[in-house]
Amino acid sequence: MNPLDIERRVAISLAVGRYLRSADRFNEASREFTGACKSLRKQLGNEQRFVVQVDWKHYLVTSDRDGNFDIEPIASL
Repeated sequence: MNPLDIERRVAISLAVGRYLRSADRFNEASREFTGACKSLRKQLGNEQRFVVQVDWKHYLVTSDRDGNFDIEPIASL
C-alpha cells in the first residue's frame, strides 16, 4: 500500500467527518430559524411598522397582510 493512499484516505475521512458535523449544525440552525420565523409571524400580526431595540441596536420591523416581514437595522433614532 502506498503511503500517499493512506494519507489521502485519512484526509478524505477527516473531510467527510467535518462535512457531517457541519451538516448537523446547519440542520439544527435551520430548524431553530424556521421556528423563530413562525413565532415572529404569530406575534406580529398584519400590516405592522415599528422600531424595536435588541441588544442595544435598533431595528425597523414591518409586516404586510400576507404575513411577510422584514427587519432592517437602523443607525439610530
